[in-house]
Amino acid sequence: VANPMTIARGVKFADLFIGAVQIKGEKSPHIITEEMVKTMKKGAVIVDVAIDQGGCVETSYPTTLSDPIFIKHNVIHYCVPNIPALVARTASYGLTNASIEYITSIADNGLGNALIGDVGFSKGVCTYKGTCSNEVIAETFNLEYRRIHIFSTN
Repeated sequence: VANPMTIARGVKFADLFIGAVQIKGEKSPHIITEEMVKTMKKGAVIVDVAIDQGGCVETSYPTTLSDPIFIKHNVIHYCVPNIPALVARTASYGLTNASIEYITSIADNGLGNALIGDVGFSKGVCTYKGTCSNEVIAETFNLEYRRIHIFSTN
């Protein structure tokens, strides 16, 4: 089970740590602290995939494709946002395969009915009919919030 103690113990021995933490609509939590990074092996590598959402490693900050790495506490950090852009064709196939079910549902049922009929789909929508439908974002930006299912269908 991943908890701060087991993570701290594991990173001491890691040659590579790939951080991919995401909480929908929120900044990624730092699951690796700077103190944990200090305990890692010299030359170990951190790939912070969550850098798009603020990063899940306390020592991470966004880098660029032209200058993709930095070293902190003798640990190599790779923190380029939007890593899928590096493999655009493959990422496009993956995105298409992941979204085709939703696209088909919209085509068959209309957007409103597709959202109301699929709770998982509706949870992925942040705004609908001009109103914020994501509670975390609405709270963060002091916006009116309404759940999608209270809207009438198309």
